[in-house]
Amino acid sequence: MDALLADGTVPSRAELVRSLGISPARVTQVLNLLNLTPPVLAAIAALSDPLPGHVVAEHMLRPLQGLPPEEQEHIVGSLAHT
Repeated sequence: MDALLADGTVPSRAELVRSLGISPARVTQVLNLLNLTPPVLAAIAALSDPLPGHVVAEHMLRPLQGLPPEEQEHIVGSLAHT
Protein backbone atom coordinates (compact mmCIF):
# COMPACT_ATOMS: atom_id res chain seq x y z
CA MET A 1 0.00 0.00 0.00
CA ASP A 2 2.76 2.40 0.94
CA ALA A 3 4.60 1.76 -2.32
CA LEU A 4 1.45 2.46 -4.35
CA LEU A 5 1.07 5.81 -2.62
CA ALA A 6 4.77 6.68 -2.74
CA ASP A 7 5.23 6.05 -6.45
CA GLY A 8 1.98 7.79 -7.40
CA THR A 9 0.27 4.66 -8.73
CA VAL A 10 -2.56 5.58 -6.38
CA PRO A 11 -2.81 9.34 -5.79
CA SER A 12 -4.41 9.27 -2.34
CA ARG A 13 -5.49 7.08 0.56
CA ALA A 14 -9.09 7.63 -0.52
CA GLU A 15 -8.33 6.19 -3.95
CA LEU A 16 -6.42 3.33 -2.33
CA VAL A 17 -9.49 2.53 -0.24
CA ARG A 18 -11.69 2.52 -3.34
CA SER A 19 -9.30 0.44 -5.43
CA LEU A 20 -8.73 -2.20 -2.75
CA GLY A 21 -12.30 -2.26 -1.52
CA ILE A 22 -11.35 -1.95 2.13
CA SER A 23 -12.21 0.59 4.80
CA PRO A 24 -10.22 3.78 5.43
CA ALA A 25 -9.57 2.53 8.97
CA ARG A 26 -8.01 -0.67 7.62
CA VAL A 27 -5.66 1.28 5.34
CA THR A 28 -4.60 3.43 8.29
CA GLN A 29 -4.10 0.39 10.52
CA VAL A 30 -1.88 -1.37 8.00
CA LEU A 31 0.13 1.73 7.07
CA ASN A 32 0.68 2.54 10.76
CA LEU A 33 2.54 -0.75 11.11
CA LEU A 34 5.28 0.80 8.99
CA ASN A 35 6.13 2.95 12.03
CA LEU A 36 7.46 -0.10 13.89
CA THR A 37 11.23 -0.38 14.11
CA PRO A 38 13.10 -2.01 11.20
CA PRO A 39 14.18 -5.02 13.33
CA VAL A 40 10.54 -5.58 14.36
CA LEU A 41 9.34 -5.36 10.74
CA ALA A 42 12.03 -7.83 9.68
CA ALA A 43 11.06 -10.24 12.47
CA ILE A 44 7.40 -10.02 11.46
CA ALA A 45 8.26 -10.66 7.82
CA ALA A 46 10.31 -13.69 8.83
CA LEU A 47 7.30 -15.14 10.66
CA SER A 48 5.03 -15.17 7.63
CA ASP A 49 6.71 -17.63 5.30
CA PRO A 50 6.85 -20.65 5.02
CA LEU A 51 4.55 -21.14 8.01
CA PRO A 52 1.02 -22.26 7.17
CA GLY A 53 -1.75 -19.91 8.19
CA HIS A 54 -1.54 -16.56 9.89
CA VAL A 55 0.87 -16.45 12.80
CA VAL A 56 0.47 -12.74 13.44
CA ALA A 57 -2.52 -10.55 12.68
CA GLU A 58 -2.41 -6.78 12.34
CA HIS A 59 -4.66 -6.27 15.38
CA MET A 60 -2.10 -8.15 17.49
CA LEU A 61 0.60 -5.68 16.45
CA ARG A 62 -1.28 -2.41 17.11
CA PRO A 63 -0.22 -2.20 20.78
CA LEU A 64 3.44 -2.32 19.75
CA GLN A 65 3.21 1.07 18.06
CA GLY A 66 3.32 3.00 21.32
CA LEU A 67 6.15 1.02 22.90
CA PRO A 68 9.87 1.80 22.96
CA PRO A 69 11.89 -0.07 20.30
CA GLU A 70 13.40 -2.49 22.83
CA GLU A 71 9.96 -3.60 24.01
CA GLN A 72 8.70 -3.94 20.44
CA GLU A 73 11.64 -6.20 19.60
CA HIS A 74 11.22 -8.27 22.77
CA ILE A 75 7.53 -8.90 22.15
CA VAL A 76 7.95 -9.75 18.47
CA GLY A 77 10.90 -11.98 19.32
CA SER A 78 8.69 -13.93 21.68
CA LEU A 79 6.19 -14.52 18.85
CA ALA A 80 8.84 -16.40 16.91
CA HIS A 81 9.13 -18.89 19.76
CA THR A 82 5.42 -19.67 20.16
